[in-house]
Formats: sequence, C-alpha cells, structure tokens
Amino acid sequence: MENRGLQALESGVIQKDLCTSCGACLSLCPYLQSWQGRLVKLDNCDLAEGRCFANCPRTQVNLETIYQEVFGQRYLNIELGLFKQVKMTRASSPGIRKKSQTSGIVSALMEFALREEFIHGAVLTHRTAEHLPRGRVIRRPDEILSCAGSSYVAGPTLQALNQGPWEDTERIGVVGTPCQVLAMRKMGVSPLKKTSLMDRVTLIVGLFCTWALTYEPFMKYLKNRVNGARIRKLDITPPPERLLKVITDDDHTWNVPLDEIRPFIRTTCGICLDMTSELSDLSVGTVEGIQGWNTVITRSNLGEEILSRAEAAGIVESQPLPEENLKHLKEASLLKKQRALLTLKERGELEDGYIILSHELIGRILSKAKEAGS
Repeated sequence: MENRGLQALESGVIQKDLCTSCGACLSLCPYLQSWQGRLVKLDNCDLAEGRCFANCPRTQVNLETIYQEVFGQRYLNIELGLFKQVKMTRASSPGIRKKSQTSGIVSALMEFALREEFIHGAVLTHRTAEHLPRGRVIRRPDEILSCAGSSYVAGPTLQALNQGPWEDTERIGVVGTPCQVLAMRKMGVSPLKKTSLMDRVTLIVGLFCTWALTYEPFMKYLKNRVNGARIRKLDITPPPERLLKVITDDDHTWNVPLDEIRPFIRTTCGICLDMTSELSDLSVGTVEGIQGWNTVITRSNLGEEILSRAEAAGIVESQPLPEENLKHLKEASLLKKQRALLTLKERGELEDGYIILSHELIGRILSKAKEAGS
C-alpha cells in the first residue's frame, strides 16, 4: 500500500520545500511542530495514512472534484473561479479603517458576523511583536482588531482551528490565504476526518495572495535594512510603484523595492494556481490604483447574505468595481495559473503533481492566459 502518512508528507512536500506553513497538520500529529515559521518533524511515524498528509494543500487533490463538492458546480470560470458579484468595498468606520491594513473590510465583516451570530468564533491571524504570524481564536467582536494588518509572511493559522477548543454547537469563521482555504476544503471532504470540525466551519473569508515570505531570512534582512529599528507596520504599494513600505515605531517610513525581497518568497508559491481564494465564501484583496478600498468577491449564498446585510446595516460601503480593474484582476489571476502550470511542467509534475486537472481545463487556462498576456 502506498504510504499516505508522515513519510509521504516528508518526502513529497517537506523535503521538496513545498510546505506552505498553513498549519493544517499541526495539533493533529504529535510529531510535527511549527518553529519560527517552519514545519519541524520531531520524530518518525509509521502510519500508512494520516490527516497530516490528507489535509495538506500540497498533496494530491482533484481540483475539479473539490469544486463540485464545495459549490455543486463544475469548475467553469477559470479566471476567478465561481462568483456571484465583484464589488469595491470598505469599512464605514474610520476607526476600523485607521487600524487596518487597507480598508478594514475583513475586520468589519468578521466583527459583523460575530455580532449577528452568523458565527460564534473566528480563527484569525495574529502577529507577534516580531511579526511572526500565529492563529488566534476570537469570540468577542471587540477583539477582532487585535488581528488587523498584514506581515506578508506565511504562518500556521489553521493550527488554532485544530486546537480549538470548540463547543459542539459553535459555528466557526476562518480568514485565510488560498493555500489555507484549500487545506480546509480538503479537511472537509477527507475520509479520515474524525470529528465534525469542518461541518462547523460555516464561513471562510479568503485573502488574495500572490506569494508569501519565509519568516526567518526575511525578518533578518528587514531588521538590517531598517538599522534594527522596531517595525510597526508593513505595506506593499500597487503598481507601478511596487514598494514594501516599512513603518517603524519612530514613524519613519523605509521604502524597499520588491526586487530586494523576492529571494525570500517561498518555493511553494511558484506552484500555486489560486490568487483569489477561489474556494472561499468571500474573497478579499486590494483594489489596484484606488487607495483605501478593497475588492470583495462573493462566491456563496452565505457570503452574499453577510455582505448584503452588512451594507444594509451601514457597516460597510460598496461601489461597483470599475471594469478596467476587473479586467486586470482576471488577467493577473490567469497569469498566476499559467506560471504555476508551467513550473509544474518544468518540474515534471504536471501529470502527476499535487493538483489534478483535466487536459481540457489545463489547455483552456494556458490559452486564456496567453491571450491575457498578449
């Protein structure tokens, strides 16, 4: 029998530097631990099958089957995935906007979902004083902003989901990156699931993501770059500027060209097809060229209801996303898929890699991406 446990995870993912540091295997396996943003194996395990392997977003998955399981539809929209509408949104509260990364829309929506009891607990990413991301369970709306902001570093958020503890009747909301969203969807359909945990994850808010950085070397570089000053906030400016703005406690802003931090991008990001968290209920990213607003893609009935009710309650403000912005978003998403497929092909893993897609669908993606890039 082919091993589908820790041995296979180690040889097929960890040793190939493909771990996304999503946290889906943590607090399930006693032999795995997160240390400074890295997955560390403490000992060997001889289980033939394990949830560590089954949950991993970099072990084999039939994307078309997952899509059918989640939405009850075929994977037809290859640009952005299934969606109901795309809007430009922001939190109505200036206070939330001030404390958040861009427009505060994720914080506002999760706060609203908790207050209106769509969910009873939220799994969010909290950043330590050293900008190391960790998962945190939030049950009070007024604690949501403690997790606002971005560090652009991969972190094991889903460890907090696995740890809980959760009551049987609690409904859970999670905010995560595309690889974390894929891991949760795999958890939901895995034959190895021993609890109904994913049955209680009723809301998934996915973030747009092009790449994530490896914590230790990136932070070492950054501290040297800002002469050891304490870093308060990180932000990436949109094209054509494309700078990492590093704001330190003395309110000084350091402008770092993105080319300087590209060496710290995780290897696994190069084989990720998903820029917009296509398997989530709501997807959120920045609006290119329009400061202070986020793009929100509603994908499920629940996502649509939460956004609609938040708009009606005056919690968020929405406008139509300009057609040119939508066009650029689709192009960027397609080009990420193209790069990932070509990388998998170069690695000899397009036919037998972690992602399973039909030849027809691969051909359509590559053809569309070529049109978008021309």
